[in-house]
Amino acid sequence: MNDQRWFNLAAVLIAVAVTVGAVAVAALAPAPATPAPQAAPTASVPTTYRALTITFDPSSGQYNYNVRSLSVPLRERVMFTITNYDPGSAQLPTPSDARVIGTYGGPMSIVSAGGSSQVSQLPAGDVSHTFSMSDAYYDLNVPIPPATNAVTPSQVTFAVVFDTPGVYTWGCVVLCSDPGMGTADTMYGSVSIG
Repeated sequence: MNDQRWFNLAAVLIAVAVTVGAVAVAALAPAPATPAPQAAPTASVPTTYRALTITFDPSSGQYNYNVRSLSVPLRERVMFTITNYDPGSAQLPTPSDARVIGTYGGPMSIVSAGGSSQVSQLPAGDVSHTFSMSDAYYDLNVPIPPATNAVTPSQVTFAVVFDTPGVYTWGCVVLCSDPGMGTADTMYGSVSIG
């Protein structure tokens, strides 16, 4: 092989080696930084609805919650609507039981014969029942106003997001003059979260 051919072959081999090496280095090098995409708008919390009613039971002569066992999802907004047909008010264990505590997104909404409003507290003498939970994970209290009369109910709506799974007790904390009220059979229940 003459010197010129040898030189040409060596030049081609060197060019191939340099090209292969450059490709290998480029493949191993980190990609140039690209701007991160903007975060998508935060999706709203999914909503589940639960309705409870407080009605008079002629067989027991008492007002009762119609549902005692609730099942709700974990980490979703649960919109509760409680319709109360009891026109009476009751004594509270403490004045703070007239305040709305532990709801998601603020106060409760009340609908009654007088219209609707958003409130964070009722007058202590204007509470008929409560929907309350008090334990290591949840501190929830929603006072429920009396019905206008036995056929015109009051209604409260509020939201809760439950973030600790398990089975918990809820109930009414008012001190009713009717000895049957406030017992586990009529005004208390359980909520299964998860």
